[in-house]
Amino acid sequence: MIIAETCRQVLKDAGVNPDRMALEWASAAEAPRFVELITGYVSDIKSMGPLGTADSESEEDVIRMHLKAGIKAASARKVRTALGKLAKDIKKSDDYSPQVISKGVAKKVLPSFRKERLTQEIQLFLAEQGPCQSADLCEKTGGGNKEIEKILETLSKKKMLKKKGANCYGIGN
Repeated sequence: MIIAETCRQVLKDAGVNPDRMALEWASAAEAPRFVELITGYVSDIKSMGPLGTADSESEEDVIRMHLKAGIKAASARKVRTALGKLAKDIKKSDDYSPQVISKGVAKKVLPSFRKERLTQEIQLFLAEQGPCQSADLCEKTGGGNKEIEKILETLSKKKMLKKKGANCYGIGN
């Protein structure tokens, strides 16, 4: 349940309607229920239309960039650690209610994931597009100015980026 809620919140952060993800249970003995679940899910997806066209979804190319960076971010140690700590906290409290899980993911996992996603996205964007202004990175990634500036500062300190003028950054030493 924690992973499913994390997926929903991550999809929303990436500009994808979280209703595009569903997790339902059906045993092998429940063939009619399985057919009903799959039929309903397919119908829901068809009604939303292609990726990037549903209400509250970003444009398809923006979603693709978010998801490409998100795949890399999901394997980051800080994100995995946050998930593990949340699972441990929930087990300790013995409260597996959807509200507790949702709140825990939003408070403990999503911030780590978002920072990692934005970091990956900045690196991908600069590698593909070349040097650009920090304001352009905010626009392309959906990150806030303070968020992006902090990530750029960290990447610069690690010598993964180089400042190439006033608020202009590029890949390299």
